[in-house]
Amino acid sequence: MPNKINNLFFLLIIAHCIHATEEYFGKLWDVYRPAIFICNLISSDPKTGFYIINTAFIVVSLLFWKFALQKRSPAAYSFIWLWISLQTVNVLGHLAWTIYSKTYRPGVISSLLISVIVILLIKELSMHSSKSNLA
Repeated sequence: MPNKINNLFFLLIIAHCIHATEEYFGKLWDVYRPAIFICNLISSDPKTGFYIINTAFIVVSLLFWKFALQKRSPAAYSFIWLWISLQTVNVLGHLAWTIYSKTYRPGVISSLLISVIVILLIKELSMHSSKSNLA
């Protein structure tokens, strides 16, 4: 796995931490219906559910980054594309919600950071894929 992809994936994890922090201070679990639903599936206290979901997401991603990416696991690319898909849906949800509401919504600012990193990561993955197909 090229270092640039490793670094971008790590930056995506950091961006998600920033994003979860913005959502936390905006009490996303109280104001966004999908978050309310998902957080209540995890815990009877949606704030706790939010914390559990994001902590698990970050821990799993860091473990993946540390072990699968560093050891160049064959499944690494699939996991990265899954992460890209999840983050893209997340960004689009925040943007749509904000546009629909015509006001700031928790998570929208940091979702822009996530979108930039996702675009750079897609570019690097595509370049790496085309190089490996040529070899």
